[in-house]
Amino acid sequence: MKASVELRNKREARLRQQLQDTPMRPLPLFQLTGWTHFVDEDVDPPALAPGSSPAADRKEDEQAIAYHRHLRMVPTDAMTHMQDMVVKAVHGNNGRRDGLMDHVIDGPAGTGKTCLLRAIGRTAQREIEAATNGRQANTIPVAHITTPADPEPRVNWLWEIGSYLGLNPEPKSLAEVLEMRRHQDVTLPVNYVLETAQTRLLLIDDINRASPQHLANVLPYFDYLRDKLGISIVFCGTGASHRLHQARILAGDLIRVSEENRVRLERSGRPAEPVSPSPTALLPVTWLHPLPLDTKDDETFRRVLASFEADLSLYRLEENALSKHAVTLHQRTGGYFKALTYVISTAAVIAIQSGSENITMKEIDAATAQLGP
Repeated sequence: MKASVELRNKREARLRQQLQDTPMRPLPLFQLTGWTHFVDEDVDPPALAPGSSPAADRKEDEQAIAYHRHLRMVPTDAMTHMQDMVVKAVHGNNGRRDGLMDHVIDGPAGTGKTCLLRAIGRTAQREIEAATNGRQANTIPVAHITTPADPEPRVNWLWEIGSYLGLNPEPKSLAEVLEMRRHQDVTLPVNYVLETAQTRLLLIDDINRASPQHLANVLPYFDYLRDKLGISIVFCGTGASHRLHQARILAGDLIRVSEENRVRLERSGRPAEPVSPSPTALLPVTWLHPLPLDTKDDETFRRVLASFEADLSLYRLEENALSKHAVTLHQRTGGYFKALTYVISTAAVIAIQSGSENITMKEIDAATAQLGP
């Protein structure tokens, strides 16, 4: 036990040092240390003195370049609504013993689902900690995992949660990493830590990797977490709602039961009774679609561009630099949030490295060219 604790402490110390050295790089968000850093991180734009000019070494300014490579998630109406809904559900579930429901984020790839999932988790954790007068020792309000590469065995899902909580032993050598080892069942320690650490929210990303049958095998465990421990669960991924609907049907074998009841009622001569609400009708789903820009909605896309403009830190940025090219940006990104973020952040980096310090069609052309055909 002492050796495993020392290994875990060394791993956490190494992660903290990595995060301190490169705070803007992608973080190990599926581990507690990285997630906590993400929750605490407040990234301020590089300061620009009014009326000043770029310094001679501005083109190599790593802080400015790193900042614009990792622009924050700007809000949209759907994202704001989902955040409010889940955070209210987490607060409402406090002390409630039944009636908890899953939440789902669904939509085409590249619409910002993962960004929203993480924003929800960060907002929820900050509010939970604020309500308890700050972060309490030995509490883990939020757990953030991804769907296992092999999602069929339930033990692999437990292993993902255990990895986040730091319960799984870290390999001691490359030989141990390469050795094919069967994952041990960590159900009891995972349950114990989630309960004693008062975990309130479980975020599950990339649910599109799991088939309905895979989910049907693990849903009873998630139901246990929800019904006994009061943990709210958010599933995220393209096709998540369909997979969960089908998994619920498979888990309860509702198709067979419904058919048997229909045949029985027909034989008895009685009219069919009203059908209970289906899992589809009961599951709260937030759909993220490509941002529109048309006669029905000419404002949403422009508001998002204005939010990005407010986050940019360029010396010669013109007013409405992005908004004036709204039509072009929408045509080239299709309104997909991920592509739009990439184009804007790449154009900003190009503006710094070229010395223009502004985003015009020249920078936009160069950035969209990197998207490929």
